[in-house]
Amino acid sequence: MENQTMNQPLTSLQGQASHHRFLASRFVQACAAGILLATAATRSAWAAPEKVVVYQAFQSIQYLPLYVAIDKGLFAQNGLDVQKVTAGSGAQGVAAVIGGHADFSLQDPMTAVLANLKGATLVNVANVVSGVPVWIVTPPDSGLKSQADLAGKTVSAALPPSTSTYLLQRLIKQENIAGVNLNTVQIGTELAPVAAGRAVAAALYEPQADQGIASGYKILYAFPKSYPGGYAFSTMDTLASTIKSRPAMVAAFVKSVAQAEALIQQSPDTAKAVAVAEFPTLDRKIVETAVGRLIDQKIYATTPDISEQAFRNALDLQEYVGNIKPGSVTYNSAVDDSFANKASAK
Repeated sequence: MENQTMNQPLTSLQGQASHHRFLASRFVQACAAGILLATAATRSAWAAPEKVVVYQAFQSIQYLPLYVAIDKGLFAQNGLDVQKVTAGSGAQGVAAVIGGHADFSLQDPMTAVLANLKGATLVNVANVVSGVPVWIVTPPDSGLKSQADLAGKTVSAALPPSTSTYLLQRLIKQENIAGVNLNTVQIGTELAPVAAGRAVAAALYEPQADQGIASGYKILYAFPKSYPGGYAFSTMDTLASTIKSRPAMVAAFVKSVAQAEALIQQSPDTAKAVAVAEFPTLDRKIVETAVGRLIDQKIYATTPDISEQAFRNALDLQEYVGNIKPGSVTYNSAVDDSFANKASAK
């Protein structure tokens, strides 16, 4: 009886100790599980952004939506680490995508179309420049009053292939302006022949247009007014295989472009500040005036959507100059607007 009485508290103590060990074990397991969950959450929150390379034809003030998306961290917010590379031409940018060196390229969408006609599988997915950023300017003492006065005169323009030069040539033919001579020079230097007296007018882009205006030049003809339905002037393209293998990345990229385009419209001052930072060697006032003109004349795309009319306007010019055979290219074969539609709807 004595041993039994003495064994009862011992058994109880052993049971309590076992229970405590069980509770301690469960506590450790719970802590470990919590640590694993916290670690997983931290890793998810700090997951490395997906690297994306975009080749641009040139460093151009017309490409401001791309710069805003990078400089204001919009790509980063959408999980992308975007590297911008300047190709030197649209053809080189497209070649970088085809060769696997870039995920996207930014240039005239017709450059991608021309590559497709040679066997590539590029798709345009986002509009960046949706108007025609080309103006004909002339000195105030030139005596020219309208484009008709260019008859028998010399006009400075960019070396082909250049949309500005093609547009000028079509204008001359459509309006029967006789005897116009072209002085073609490197893009960005179109004002030089006018200043030297070798031309009476120049067809050019921004910021050269506002550089001329700042020197007293006047706008003789504005191409933006000729395309009220929009013009797919510069777009982002990628490979069809990239859309298939990395749709989430493409969606995030186009969404970021859409956010940048909206920000430019909502805050022109923000757009101007980014442009000033991107073009530090240019006069600040000229940069700001050029951006204001591009916003006011709806040159920057307000959404990444590529409308059939805008694409058709760009295609018409290439068919006119003979680069593309009529009927060989369709909107559906060259454009996937689904990502832009979703991004614009948000």
